[in-house]
Amino acid sequence: MIVGSACGPLLLRTYFLHGGNRKWLSNLLQTTGWPLQLAPLNASFLSHRRCSTTTRSTPVFLRSPRLLAATVGIGLIIGLDNLLYSYGMAYLPVSTSSILISTQLAFTAGFALLIVRQRFTAFSVNAVMLLSVGAAMLGMNAGGDRPAGVTTVQYYGRFGMTLGAAALVGLILPATELSQAGHAARAGCAVTYTLVMEMQLVFAFTATAFSALGMLVNNDFH
Repeated sequence: MIVGSACGPLLLRTYFLHGGNRKWLSNLLQTTGWPLQLAPLNASFLSHRRCSTTTRSTPVFLRSPRLLAATVGIGLIIGLDNLLYSYGMAYLPVSTSSILISTQLAFTAGFALLIVRQRFTAFSVNAVMLLSVGAAMLGMNAGGDRPAGVTTVQYYGRFGMTLGAAALVGLILPATELSQAGHAARAGCAVTYTLVMEMQLVFAFTATAFSALGMLVNNDFH
């Protein structure tokens, strides 16, 4: 994750700097590796079936229809978040976009308070304040790091899109926790590794389908 978080923005920015302009394609590539999740998910299913002491067959799909709908909805949010991030990376320096995306921690803390009632601590308040000040300072110094050929309108527009992407990332984690907690309460069971992996798979598949549809509408396959 550390390597991906560090190299991903650099590769994406390099693509745009060298003439790339397909936002939907870069959006697709952020989640197109979802089939790789099938291997650990299948191993978990087989292990669970071997260890099961009941005579009933182990279900292949553990999710309820309500949780499935929530998971698809969150997957669409992830697809939209990746699209906003791609638009931001097309016009902003890596350093600026990385700082803006890091404000997702502040948004996560805020949405966690509103959605799952997780209280603020001294550490979370301190982090929110520092990240907010950093984003505000970047906004006031827009002319200092604006790349050549990028207008003020384009810069501030992508600045706002990147902040929007950070806000959506901050919404995803509390929404996921809420959906898992609701499923566990209705089903009377704990949240398992297999369930989490299934949700991650649906997240990525839905976001990839969202991006592929956008590419189709935008004629990016030609």
